Amino acid sequence: MNTVVLGLQWGDEGKGKAIDYLAGGFDAVVRFQGGHNAGHTVYYRGRKVVLHLLPSGIFYPDCLAVIAHGVVVQPLQLVEEIRNARALGLRLDNLVLSANAPLILPFHQRLDVVFEDSRYQRIGTTRRGIGPAYEDVVGRRALFVGDLLDEPGFRSKIAVLAEYYNRLLAAWGQPAEALEPAASAYLAAGEFLRPMVGDSGACLRRALRERRKILFEGAQGSLLDIHLGTYPFVTSSNTTIAGVFSGTGLSPKAVDRVIGISKAYATRVGEGPFPTELGGKEGERLRELGNEYGATTGRPRRVGWLDLVALRHAVQVNGVDSLFLTKLDVLDGLDEVRAAVAYESGGGRSEDFPCLAGALSGVRPVFRSFPGWRTKLGGLRRIAELPAPARAYLDFVAEFTGARIGHLSVGTEREQTIEIQD
Repeated sequence: MNTVVLGLQWGDEGKGKAIDYLAGGFDAVVRFQGGHNAGHTVYYRGRKVVLHLLPSGIFYPDCLAVIAHGVVVQPLQLVEEIRNARALGLRLDNLVLSANAPLILPFHQRLDVVFEDSRYQRIGTTRRGIGPAYEDVVGRRALFVGDLLDEPGFRSKIAVLAEYYNRLLAAWGQPAEALEPAASAYLAAGEFLRPMVGDSGACLRRALRERRKILFEGAQGSLLDIHLGTYPFVTSSNTTIAGVFSGTGLSPKAVDRVIGISKAYATRVGEGPFPTELGGKEGERLRELGNEYGATTGRPRRVGWLDLVALRHAVQVNGVDSLFLTKLDVLDGLDEVRAAVAYESGGGRSEDFPCLAGALSGVRPVFRSFPGWRTKLGGLRRIAELPAPARAYLDFVAEFTGARIGHLSVGTEREQTIEIQD
C-alpha cells in the first residue's frame, strides 16, 4: 500500500526512526516538502545519522529515494550531506532530485536572519532561508535546481535577483550580498548533482503505473502547517497530507494509508503556544530522559505532557489510519503520566483545537492522570509484554484520538519497535 508518514505534533516526533523502520517494505521513499531545517535521526550500522534533505530510502539500495519539487533545496548543504552518506558506504545511485525543486539562495538565508531579528514577535525560525525561499516561489521569482545546469542562464537570473535583494538588504541597513564566489559555488554544486537531477513527478507516476509501493515522508509536524498550524508560529509549507499532492504532482488516489507519528509526550522547538509545557525540574528531567535537543540545530526542545486535544485534531486533519507512537520508554519510572483531554478558557471548556496562536495561548489544559510503570520497556518486543499501566495509557490515547496504535517505539534502535496487529 502507498503510505504517507506524517508528524502529528510540532515536529521532532521520531519520524526518522519510524520512516527508516518502514522504508524497507517500499520501492520508493519520497520527501515532498520542507528544507534542510528538518532533521531525521536514523541509526545506521550502529552510527547516528541525521538526514536533512535525503530521504530515508537511501539506506536501501533497491529503493528509489526521491526529493520532489515541494522541497526547497540548499545545494551546498545537499552536496555535503551526500558526501557524508557516501562516507558511510552508501552509493546513492538510487537518488532522484527534482529539477523543479526551488533553490535556497544566500539572499534567503541573510533575509531570514534580518526578518527574524526585526519581528515584533519572534517565531523561532532556524534562520536557514526556508521561509524567504518559499516566498520567492509564491512571488514567482524563484530559481530552481534545473537552473544550476545552465551556467549562462543561472548567472543571468541570479544577477537580477541580486539587484532586487540587495536593495531590500540595504533598506534594512545591511551590506550587499556579493554574487561571487556564491554563484560559482552553486554552479559547482549543480555539476555534482547533475547525474541525480530529473523529473521527479514523471518518475513517481511511472512507479505508480508499475504498481511499485511508495512511502511519502513528511518533515516538521502537522501543528506547524502554514495553513493549519499555530499561525504565525509555523513553517512555510504544508506539513499535513495536503503537501503530499502539491509537493509531488500526484493525485489523492495515489495514497492508500496514512500513518501519524507522535511521541508519548510532547515537545516543541522555537516560539509559540504550548499548553502542556513543563518547566523547572520536572521539565528538565523529561528533556534529559528523552535527549530532547534538535537534530538540526542542537537547540533544547521545550517539553510537556501529551496534548490529546491537539493530537486528535492532527489525526482528523490528516485522515490518519494508525499511530506510530514513539519514546514510550522515556516515561519509564515516572510515578504519574498525564495527558491533556480538554482546554479551559474564558469561554468555558472545549475539546476543540484552535489553530491561531492567540487563541491557543489563552487556554489552560485539563489533564487526566495515569499511574506510571517501573518496567524498562526497551527490551520488550510484544504488546502483551507491556505492564498494565502502560497498556491503559495507550488504550486511552487510541480511544480519545480515534486512531489505533499500529506501531510502538521503545528505544532508538530499529529493532526496538513493537508492531501491533489489528
